[in-house]
Amino acid sequence: MCYIYLYTICNSTPQLRSVSCVSTTTGVHHFEIRNYSLTKGRGVGKTIHSTTFTVGEHDWRIKCYLDGDKHESSDCISVFLLYCPKSDEKARVKFTLSLLDQATGTAQNRPCYTSEKLFSSSDKDWGWTKFITRNVLEASSCLRNDILTIICNVTIIGEPQTYDSRVPPIVKPSILYKQLGTLLSVEKGADINFEVDGRSFPAHRSVVAASSPVLRSQLSDLMKEAKEQLIKITDIDAPVFEALLLYIYTDNLPEIKTLTDIEMARHLLLAADRFALDKLRRSCEKKLCEGLDVRNVCTALALADQQSLSTLKSACLQYLSSPKVLLSSMATDGFIHMVKCCPTIAKEIFNNINFSEFK
Repeated sequence: MCYIYLYTICNSTPQLRSVSCVSTTTGVHHFEIRNYSLTKGRGVGKTIHSTTFTVGEHDWRIKCYLDGDKHESSDCISVFLLYCPKSDEKARVKFTLSLLDQATGTAQNRPCYTSEKLFSSSDKDWGWTKFITRNVLEASSCLRNDILTIICNVTIIGEPQTYDSRVPPIVKPSILYKQLGTLLSVEKGADINFEVDGRSFPAHRSVVAASSPVLRSQLSDLMKEAKEQLIKITDIDAPVFEALLLYIYTDNLPEIKTLTDIEMARHLLLAADRFALDKLRRSCEKKLCEGLDVRNVCTALALADQQSLSTLKSACLQYLSSPKVLLSSMATDGFIHMVKCCPTIAKEIFNNINFSEFK
């Protein structure tokens, strides 16, 4: 009986399988157009672009014509996805362009267009000439506070890959930063206290020391003195230090939406310099670039000039290149402050003005 069983096993047909599938990589970019009423009216064929964003190792930009890309679409907004190839490589893409509903904070179903396209160095853009009429847009909740946001979902479609069906288990992304944020919020295991502007911030010596060489030195001096485990931090507001500490633990910055938030990013940037947190400095510069508007652009430009923030300075000069935007910004306190503390910057602004907008 045992012999028959073994014979059956040895002579049975092996059950082998392979699987073929197409890999995909997806990314989403929000292109926020502020001062819509000042930006439109430049004429048919006048375009504005988003910054370059990367999905699946390919670079992309959103291209928008607020007055239409052609005369037959002059009553519409034209929107396209622009491929920015680094060589002669091609990219097969499925993408969707839609508008953010400012009332709900979600993408609107109309307009919402999807297309599949093979982009190349000779065929770089694809989109919709009559994306939405300006009358419909301006009467909708997609335009609030003179802000319009275009959402672009891009999915890169890879080549089919065939592999053995015995696939190793999927390893989930690390949640270390989330766990560290929880550790900070519950103050579990805290072994050091920072006193800032009358407030106490419990923290963990090892986490803080690993992030900032300046704080690591202060912690080392504290251990040598063997005194109470308390470090007093001066010349910084408590909310700013709280945001800095949260960034150390979670690698996240607070959302930048209002003028007050812009001020927070500015103070955080100065704190990042003080405590030698280079990544926080770069993150704050990026947030300031994303939050530019007429009210704060001059203040941001002065800061960029004083702190040698080349990316922020370029973004501010580009923002002020529109004569209409520049005239609006001149009515702000930030413009007066900028002229006083950075008198040479006025020449750079003038040299960067887009005089073609004058009629």
